[in-house]
Amino acid sequence: MTDGIDPKYFRKVMGQVPTCVTVVTAMVDDQPQAMVIGSFVSVSLDPPLAGFFCTTTSSTWQQLRKAEVLGVNVLGDHQIDVSNACMRAPDERFDGLDWTLDGGAPRFADTSAWIRMTPHQVLDAGDHEFALCNVVGMEAPEEPKEPVIFYGGAYRSLSDPED
Repeated sequence: MTDGIDPKYFRKVMGQVPTCVTVVTAMVDDQPQAMVIGSFVSVSLDPPLAGFFCTTTSSTWQQLRKAEVLGVNVLGDHQIDVSNACMRAPDERFDGLDWTLDGGAPRFADTSAWIRMTPHQVLDAGDHEFALCNVVGMEAPEEPKEPVIFYGGAYRSLSDPED
């Protein structure tokens, strides 16, 4: 029964679940689009599928869902500025950032990982939609980079366990 769950309390409790900070990007009408996503998830190995959730009222999501290619930039702990930039006004999100086109989607320099996807299916999920996508390319540096995560309402980084 969900009638008794207060949305603010729900958000507070779910804030205890750490999430990876990613930026989903696309080119739409020859303009770069970007949206910070904390819900990116691997779905299937065979076939390779991944996805993310977006609020149904997001105007950026309405732009991204038009794209034929989506890029997932998994941000490193040194890229909080990239995450913050991608929350600015849509026409200012790429200002001052180092990015290139990679297979049709904007890719930020020096990320922890890069995943290129094509849309497969959009599923209703309450006040969100789940974008299920085909993974068509991916890359990570030889030496892993520390990711940035969001936990308890703040950016954090993982640390190596003490030996």
